[in-house]
Amino acid sequence: MVKSKKTVLIASALAIFLLLAIFFIAYLDWNSSNKDRLPKNTMLGTINLGNQNKDEASKTLESKEELVRAQGISFQHENKVVNLPLKLDSASVSADIPDVNTIYADAVIYNREETIDNLFDNKNNNFVKYLEDWLPFIKSKTNYEAAAKYSPTLIDQWLKENFSELSIEPEPAFFSLKTNNGKTELINNQEKIGKEINRDELLKDLMNSLNVFNNSTIVIKTRSKYPDVRQADLEQIRSQVQLIIDAGDLNVFYNDAKKGKLSWKIDTKEIVTWISIKKGGDIFQIDFNTDKIKDYLLKNIADKLNEDAVLPRMEIKDGKVASWQRGVNGREVDIEASADLLSKKLFDSEREAELIVKDINIDELVSENNFKIKEIIGTGHSNFAGSPANRRHNIKVGAEAVQGLLISPGEEFSLVKTLGEIDAASGYLPELVIKDNKTIPEYGGGLCQIATTIFRSALASGLPISARRNHSYRVSYYEPAGTDAAVYDPWPDIKFINDTSNYVLIQSRIEGNDIYFDFWGTSDGRVATTTKPVIYNITPPKPTKIIETDTLAPGEKKCTEKAHNGADAYFDYTVIYPAGATTTPEQTTRFNSHYVPWQEVCLVGKATSTPITNTSASSSPATSSTTPIQ
Repeated sequence: MVKSKKTVLIASALAIFLLLAIFFIAYLDWNSSNKDRLPKNTMLGTINLGNQNKDEASKTLESKEELVRAQGISFQHENKVVNLPLKLDSASVSADIPDVNTIYADAVIYNREETIDNLFDNKNNNFVKYLEDWLPFIKSKTNYEAAAKYSPTLIDQWLKENFSELSIEPEPAFFSLKTNNGKTELINNQEKIGKEINRDELLKDLMNSLNVFNNSTIVIKTRSKYPDVRQADLEQIRSQVQLIIDAGDLNVFYNDAKKGKLSWKIDTKEIVTWISIKKGGDIFQIDFNTDKIKDYLLKNIADKLNEDAVLPRMEIKDGKVASWQRGVNGREVDIEASADLLSKKLFDSEREAELIVKDINIDELVSENNFKIKEIIGTGHSNFAGSPANRRHNIKVGAEAVQGLLISPGEEFSLVKTLGEIDAASGYLPELVIKDNKTIPEYGGGLCQIATTIFRSALASGLPISARRNHSYRVSYYEPAGTDAAVYDPWPDIKFINDTSNYVLIQSRIEGNDIYFDFWGTSDGRVATTTKPVIYNITPPKPTKIIETDTLAPGEKKCTEKAHNGADAYFDYTVIYPAGATTTPEQTTRFNSHYVPWQEVCLVGKATSTPITNTSASSSPATSSTTPIQ
């Protein structure tokens, strides 16, 4: 019995010793090589980061993020699937049309540094945890999430653009009039239930996917939207509405100085559509929808009363006024004030109202001295050598649209507004652009030459720039980089403010391949300077992109985009104002520009047998090329 106890004690001691020895060996291994690594089976979604140090884990997560961004995230509703782009695709836009999809690259933001810190700060990386992973009979996993966030504003904007059909506003119950056998009857109409994207569910699913680098398709769910006013609720106010209808048609008029009294009759069938119902608790009240009244005035009356003002224009030859056009006052219906007035008249059971009309007054200046046009205060220049015929034509038409324009003191100039409609009727010709992997003609190609020259003229004149955007990539017509400006209806636009106390007159000159805009006015002594652009972060483009097409003969090659290096650029614009000026004596603005690397894009006629593959940027030269818009 004693011997047996001894054996047990010895065996127990040996077992404890062996266990301690195993612990000691494991500790030495952990301390020497695993202390700065993640435990085995450290999982982030399906990604196993076990045994990786910080640098290794960071590279793993970086590759996963790049994959998500390259593929984007798809959203699906029924049979419709649309991909949310998270990375710029240079082939989808032309040089002068800013890529609207680039804004969605910021819709999703990963914070890799925060994720790594979270992994290593909270991994329980002690000896006991290591021992659990080390022993083969213990299987444990620790799951983590990536530090990610999204921009609700950008996500909502993208959903609105791509799934607008899923947003249907509910329509409250409403009144209408129906005539039967000469008798008019007030009808209570059924409400309509709307629907909307279940935003809470969608954002939750999006966040769950982002946390584990999962860009599988997210199914969009919808939910019903109910109006505040139901058909049964109309009975509470039916008698009040009937009184409004019984008051009869509404007559609106305007006393024109030349034509006399102009009047329009608005019948009760129209008036009843303006009635809306407000709900406050369990109480329903009559209101008038001023938006509907404004819409009626715009569509049926305003165009018959409004008269556009004619801006004064002048032409200077040899430094003198050669011809000019006097301005003419205009007028327009004050839609907001008139709608409010009609609403009040209807409430008060009055059935006649005079429309409120605003006069558009301009200075009726008739001489050079009044305009104070004395000298050139700044000149901008650009060169368009190498432009094809249609581009040259469009530059000439655009210059004529700006020629002779007068900008009054305090007025903001907008090139988009000045150019107006850009189409064949305005004299423009189509110029090739590349969009969605297709080369198509678009009217107005070349107008960015006007925008760039106007921008440089405003800088030379010391005027404050209120809107300007550079091109998507560097274009030879607008070098040096950083001094260009893009224009495209309705955006981007080039805008500046005439903050002088005198008029500014724009005059254009085209001399060979050079275009100039001279800004005439009266110098107030300000001095404007710009530094030489600093160009940095030069990035080479991707290899040539080949697009097969049926529009060319098999093997025929036609390049539509030239390769351009990407880069960043900036320059400083300083204006020193004279003594006594009401603004800060010296103002400096930095204009920053970012240009994406732009790959060469070539169309190749589909071959009948051998497939076409991408070639590098240094492959055989293009047989022909076209110039993108602007």
